[in-house]
Amino acid sequence: MAKKNNNMGEWSLALLRVILGVIFLYHGYLKLFVPGGFIGTKDFFAAIGIPLPVYSALLVSVVEFAGGILLVLGILSRWSSVLLLLDMIVAFFVVHLKNGFLVSNGGYEFVLVLIAGLVVVLASGAGKLALGSRFKNKHLQ
Repeated sequence: MAKKNNNMGEWSLALLRVILGVIFLYHGYLKLFVPGGFIGTKDFFAAIGIPLPVYSALLVSVVEFAGGILLVLGILSRWSSVLLLLDMIVAFFVVHLKNGFLVSNGGYEFVLVLIAGLVVVLASGAGKLALGSRFKNKHLQ
């Protein structure tokens, strides 16, 4: 049986990539640009024992904000997915795992969905509907 070429895979990948991007962009925005956001992140990191909390908070904030923008645009999607995956894996083990499954209890269900989505983008790339697909260099996609 012949495979239908209806681009649903491309559209669904684009939808996943853009939604993940918006989520991370917004979380990074809150940390970087909302009054008290960065200080709250830094203080939280210090309270849970993350080393160098100022630098760690800055790194996480920039990775989430810039990584979100890159995912939305579909540029450097694999690279940004790797950085965001590292961010979420740390969040999973350091913050959420001890709280159980339910996000309402501070659990890891939402982080798990983000990790799964990032793995899909990492494995698939940005897709044909991404701005990065216009570049000849595959590393920019």
